[in-house]
Amino acid sequence: MARDDSAVQSERAARIDACLAAGAPAHLMGVGGVGMAGLARLLLDRGVSVSGCDASSGRLTEWLAVCGVSVAQGHDPAHVTQDTGWLIRSAAVPVRHPEALRAAELGLPVFARGEVLPRIVRDRFAVAVAGTHGKTTTSGFIAQILKACGRDPSWCIGGELDVLGGVAGTGGGPHIVVEADESDGTLALYEPDVAVVTNVEFDHMENFANVEAFRDVFRAFARRARCLVLAGADDPGALETLAGCPRLTTFGFARGADWRARLREEGPEGSVFDVLHGGRAWRGAHLPLPGRHNVLNTLAAVAAAAACGVSPEESLGALAGLRAARRRFETVAQRGSIRVVSDYAHHPTEIRALVRTALRQPAARRRAVFQAHRHTRTRALGAEFPAAFAGLDEVILLPVYAASEPPMEGGMLADLYAAFRAVAVGRRRMPRVFYAASQAEAAAYLSETLVEG
Repeated sequence: MARDDSAVQSERAARIDACLAAGAPAHLMGVGGVGMAGLARLLLDRGVSVSGCDASSGRLTEWLAVCGVSVAQGHDPAHVTQDTGWLIRSAAVPVRHPEALRAAELGLPVFARGEVLPRIVRDRFAVAVAGTHGKTTTSGFIAQILKACGRDPSWCIGGELDVLGGVAGTGGGPHIVVEADESDGTLALYEPDVAVVTNVEFDHMENFANVEAFRDVFRAFARRARCLVLAGADDPGALETLAGCPRLTTFGFARGADWRARLREEGPEGSVFDVLHGGRAWRGAHLPLPGRHNVLNTLAAVAAAAACGVSPEESLGALAGLRAARRRFETVAQRGSIRVVSDYAHHPTEIRALVRTALRQPAARRRAVFQAHRHTRTRALGAEFPAAFAGLDEVILLPVYAASEPPMEGGMLADLYAAFRAVAVGRRRMPRVFYAASQAEAAAYLSETLVEG
């Protein structure tokens, strides 16, 4: 009779703990991604010797090299030797990768990133932020507030935040803030003191058979929280998923939320809002970042910081210094009145929030270049994408970014273009839609057609 999954996972967790306790040298496959780079930094800070590799080098591998991580460009089984204690792979690296197979030959354990990070955060007061949307921004805000209020936290965020000094770092205080990834199911392995669930909307169809399987990992995450579960009150998915969860506190614009934001002004550069909680009101908080969704992210951060002993007065006083991670409505170029903004939004709900923010910026014309992420997501949500861009003047579609997935019927550029064309016929406020065969082709078209404003 086979052992149940919990017994297997307990054994794997014990082996990770043993590797950490022994300071066994770790080799990280796919170390150039934000999540893996952050994990590498935390391991290094614990005194673990860290090496890593990735298909190509970039800003994060250069940062790791400065930190003291030996990074090789390209994958090669020769990277794995008897001196390697254990291997950690990113979700983008398959289980039967040549380096992982070499580890098996040498009798070395191989773990997923999402198995290791939960074990690292257990010895601190952990705030783990999960959700389909907004977890990078929310976790970044919490870490910034704790730091600004003198708590000296540790952190591991899935985005680059220059104001923090990197995607991860170790402070002298008792708190650690982590972005907890649900994409591969390892969200269920965390045991945080404070679990934040921004929202729950079906995603990562490549790993989950249906909505309930997706929601189950959030339920497990919430059940294992030691002190508090914070959930978005404006999101039906979060409320339905966590109904009946003990230690549940809600946040949002909704009237019944335990922590409530009341929006007073929303402008192109930021928002003014009130915070209401426990019969008290803190009025006129100013957030210097655009977007109604960022007010929600801030509210979650204020509530989470309160669970760490930071008063709302302290937290709201720190808002002036808050910064968003890279690729979150990030201005990457500006010439005259032509402004180019980069954003990570890749789900229809995220795109609607992005477009809402863009429509509040002063401009005579607003155009989007969109590259859908993953064939599975494009196939599952293709019909929802067109309406998310409503109000823009033009959308240029690029070939789908595969993220290691094979091409599949229903999830290709032609399918997405057809969905846009079907909705655009006879609909007001729908943008003109074009497609480009490559980024270079899109860039050439834009360079010929950009005008002031």
